[in-house]
Amino acid sequence: MAELRWAVTDGPDGTAAVALPDDAAASRLLAEQAPGGFWCAREAGGCGGRLAVDADGARPAFVHTGGTRCALVRREGAAERGYEPLRYRRPLVAWLAGQGLDPWVSTLPGRTGLHVALPGAVLEVQLAPVSDLAWRARDDRLHREARSVTWLHGPGAELAAATEAGVRGAALVLRRQNRGLLIGVRDAGGGVRWVRASACRVGPDGVEAPGLAEARAAHGRRAAAREDAARRAARQAARWSSRTGAVPWDVRTGTLPFPAAG
Repeated sequence: MAELRWAVTDGPDGTAAVALPDDAAASRLLAEQAPGGFWCAREAGGCGGRLAVDADGARPAFVHTGGTRCALVRREGAAERGYEPLRYRRPLVAWLAGQGLDPWVSTLPGRTGLHVALPGAVLEVQLAPVSDLAWRARDDRLHREARSVTWLHGPGAELAAATEAGVRGAALVLRRQNRGLLIGVRDAGGGVRWVRASACRVGPDGVEAPGLAEARAAHGRRAAAREDAARRAARQAARWSSRTGAVPWDVRTGTLPFPAAG
């Protein structure tokens, strides 16, 4: 049976997730600091039962007090996957509330992330792998439904982050740090510049992060330069092909219309 390392402190339907420390003394201290106790979160796929801290084993763990056969204990890895969105939810809501925003947050199907609705805007927190095709389909749908859409790519969503960075020049990636969040700007080359979430804000066009606008502008300039070079090559090829007996320029290989040496 799998160890249960996570719980919530605000009731069976709550979202205030906590992780149990590896140290027995620290685990007992956590139990003392939660006088209301711990629950197995239904939001994470759990049973909603009461939990207690068992710090006497090889590693501290939460145990069900009523002997419930919970799915999170029966399936290896189920608890970690189920609680991951909750562990992001609280600091994310706190960050938005600090900007005077009142978000409506829901867990994505399969507990793969969070959907955050704001007036006219959407933040999509992806915490699990998603295929390129599925990401593009969801992105199109979200853009039809909201004025602005911002993806925050968490651990496991690296492929989607790379796809968005390739399409738009940059993507935002998200990680937890202690009780807060880090937001990174991933450029099309794969480099990431990390800042604390407090350095970012939600603006009219979505999340604004240091370096994001610059990365996308640089990507736009490179794309425009490539298109301009392609147009010049096409015009030059057209001029050569219009000459009688001329050998056309091979745009694909860059072969010059000169006879071979020798």
